[in-house]
Formats: sequence, C-alpha cells, structure tokens
Amino acid sequence: MSQVHYFGDGYLLEQDNDIRQSAWVCMFNPAAREAVLDFTFYYADAAPTSMTLKVPPKTGMNRHLLECKEILKNHRFGARIVSSENMVVQITTGYYGVEDKHDWYTHAMHSVICGTKLSKTNYYADALVIDRPGNRLKEPEWAFLLNPNKEAAEVKLYAYYGKGKPKVYPFHVGAERVLPVFMDELVVKNQIYGAKYVSSVPIAVQETRLIEEEDRHTIRACFSVMASTSLRG
Repeated sequence: MSQVHYFGDGYLLEQDNDIRQSAWVCMFNPAAREAVLDFTFYYADAAPTSMTLKVPPKTGMNRHLLECKEILKNHRFGARIVSSENMVVQITTGYYGVEDKHDWYTHAMHSVICGTKLSKTNYYADALVIDRPGNRLKEPEWAFLLNPNKEAAEVKLYAYYGKGKPKVYPFHVGAERVLPVFMDELVVKNQIYGAKYVSSVPIAVQETRLIEEEDRHTIRACFSVMASTSLRG
C-alpha cells in the first residue's frame, strides 16, 4: 500500500468511433480513518487538471471517471494520486461498441494496480506487436510515459530483441505531460523484446496491448501493466 499512486493509460473516448473507451478508478481504504485523495491528471497536449475524492474508513469503492467534470474527454491522460492514508488504488478500463454505451456492455477490459513510485529506470518484459499478413487477429501495443515533474524528461527505450545490441528509441516528454507511444509504428513487429526505459527525471511507464479483429473494429481482449521500477529510483 502507499499514499502516492500513478497510472499512465486513462482515456474517456466519447467521439464518434467504432469503439468507445471508458475508465473507472477503484479505491480501497483499509484504515480506520477517512482517506482524502487528491488527483492530478496529465495530458499529452493540455495543462493538468485536478479533483478530490474521499473514501470512508475500511471501505472499497469506485468512481466512473466519465462522471467527473474535471477530466478532459477524448484526451488520453495519466494521473498522480496522493492519499492521506495508505491504501490501494486501481485503474480499470473498458472497451465498448457504440451501441453498448447505454448499458456498458463490455467487449474487453483490463485493470491495473497503480504504480507507487517514479523511477529513472523502468522495465517491461512482455513487449510485443503482432501484425502478420493473413492473420485474423492483430495485437497492437502502446507505451504511456507519465512525467508529472516540472521539467521535461528525455527518455530512451532500449529494446532487447536478443540479437546483438538493443535498438534505442528516444522520446521527449514535456513537463507535466503524458506521452502515448504507438509501438506498432516504432518497434520490430512479431518479435518479443524486453523493454528498458531510461529517463533524465523519474517517470512512470504503463504498457497496454489489445487483441483486435483484422479489420480493427472489434476488441477481443486486452491487458495492461505498470512497468517495474528500479530499486535505485
């Protein structure tokens, strides 16, 4: 448990699209006191926004973020959450067809316990983009680099494919911004690699992979994890 929590992959996709996306924050406060949670939301192209929630003692609860006017819709976002008590915070994301929104019939969903620290070095093991001609299913992947600091982050992804030196991909993440990276346009496809992110300032990294139909209109499954942080910070 922790009093500080981070996630990188938030999205309230409400624009006309074949797929809608929504998110919930799930909170468990095992303490004997009420917990006050201060949220700061970071975007790729907008200034941060904030809100406060309260969780009663010894209570688990969730909040559909679509109900929160403080969050920008149709903008990917990450968040830093500071709580007055040690607790567990989890981000849950669902994917829906246009016709499903009224009853929130879920096509696919992933749920991730938030990271509890920033680090200059972050690791991820199951990095993979699957896109083979003739295969019915595709697996696109994103990396979300969250920089809540007051200064910009210069980040390098070292992709270890197991043959020779790792390939290196550089990124610039502005101060108090989240950078979504569509890995399909970057890495070697159809080959698993180990990912190591090295940053000039401490950041959080979340990776999300979808399993989609060939025509990219139906989400079959998905998963997402927070990258493992270095013990040295």
